[in-house]
Amino acid sequence: MTGDPITPERCDPPAVTMLTGDGAAVELPDADAVQQRVARWTADFPDFAALRARHRHPVLALRRFGVLCRQSGDDQRAIEAFTAALSLAPDEVWLWRDLAGAFQGASGFDLATCCARQALRIDPTHAATWLQYAVLAGNLDNDPLAEDAYRRALSLDPDLADAHFGLGLLQMKTLRFAAAVASLRRVAAPGDVDAVVSLSLGHALYMAAQFSESAEAFAQAASVAPLSGHSLQKYARAKTFAAIITGDLAQALADYPALAGVEAEPLRDITRDGFALLSAYGYRAAALAVGKFRLAHDPGDPVQRHLNDAVAGRAIDAVPTDYVEAYFDGFAAGFDERLVGVLAYRVPQDLAALVGRHRPAVARMLDLGCGTGLAGEYLAGFGADLVGVDLSAQMLAQAARRGSYRALVKSEAIEFLAAHPASFDLVFAADVLIYFGRLDELIAAVARATSPDGLFAISIERALMADFEILPSGRFAHRESYLMSLTEAGFELVERADTALRLEAGTAVAGVLLVFRRK
Repeated sequence: MTGDPITPERCDPPAVTMLTGDGAAVELPDADAVQQRVARWTADFPDFAALRARHRHPVLALRRFGVLCRQSGDDQRAIEAFTAALSLAPDEVWLWRDLAGAFQGASGFDLATCCARQALRIDPTHAATWLQYAVLAGNLDNDPLAEDAYRRALSLDPDLADAHFGLGLLQMKTLRFAAAVASLRRVAAPGDVDAVVSLSLGHALYMAAQFSESAEAFAQAASVAPLSGHSLQKYARAKTFAAIITGDLAQALADYPALAGVEAEPLRDITRDGFALLSAYGYRAAALAVGKFRLAHDPGDPVQRHLNDAVAGRAIDAVPTDYVEAYFDGFAAGFDERLVGVLAYRVPQDLAALVGRHRPAVARMLDLGCGTGLAGEYLAGFGADLVGVDLSAQMLAQAARRGSYRALVKSEAIEFLAAHPASFDLVFAADVLIYFGRLDELIAAVARATSPDGLFAISIERALMADFEILPSGRFAHRESYLMSLTEAGFELVERADTALRLEAGTAVAGVLLVFRRK
């Protein structure tokens, strides 16, 4: 505890304060209640009686008693001691911080945040108070507020290690792995190994695909205590992927079981995840080596065959239908959680919002490539006649559970459109064009299936050079001018918005949302 900044002169006269914020209220006792607590604790607790004898004014005794209560695990009595002290010295920053800590210990995070905010109102120049506020905001899952508070703390004290560490963990939580690495590197003192910091840095470096450095950070943590569980798994993977990048795939896979020990995973899982990470972060040669290894062990795998072609940069006009069906059948069960929860995917609701600016009601709607039906709840607000089409039976099964669709059909997109001329007042295609390279046939099919004055809503991943290009992810990016040249005969553009389609390798994928009207 720091030295006491409270003086008796600042404590008079007694005051009663009600502090309220975000639905949380802290009521300070009146003078009579304070006197009763002081008398009761003086009689019941020798430690408090000794503090009263030592300090002329009860504020100092109450604060020190509150600290003793916290140290013994009695957060409720600590709260009573700190509120009693604050009723006599309501402008004392350190008491508000003490009270925030006591509420935090009692899991009263709303009240703790309220107290920390009051401390900052009185004096916003304490880095440690901003740090406390950041931690409390994080406990309430208010990530933007927590990050702002961490940064304010660091603006006041750039060397505050706990603020760098907290910010790094927050950046990990929000999938900004390169930023997390930079923050966590600021924590460790040269020559002083902290196992918790080293483990955290190891995980951040792994997620940033800096595998060699990740393995080194895990090894530093292991010099303090043996690795186990998730950390041992990541260490073994990091060492293995780093070795693959240097070009020795066979030796890397041979060494893996000994590195992972009891946490060793099947090689099919290691190579699957290794391929995904290596390709996403631009290690194309290493990814292709892993892809060839996987295809050699399963020559009939349409997913790996297409991804190998994509990573190799082979000329492809469209994603093979057997890839789409197999990939999404295998991905269906965890699709929503990964895409929305992990990759921050918002295309369906954002695209539907653009549609709503022009048509609050739509008679007949088609959700093309509907997947698990993420768009269904947003499109259902326009009307009841919604049809979903997808190649994946497992994705359609997930969509059926939402209850948003009049009908769900397993079909290839162009074939379905061709069979339904002038049938839809809205063709909604969120993240569909990314599975078509050349778009002329698809756009023509949509034009035939859309009623006069109907809408066509789409998203594209942005390409800068060629009309369309296959990406290592196996998806296509398109140049906007190419799309406009194909739509100008049958459609007019009524809405456009730049967007981030999803996170990939910790980076936002640039895309465009467009809504066209059928001429």
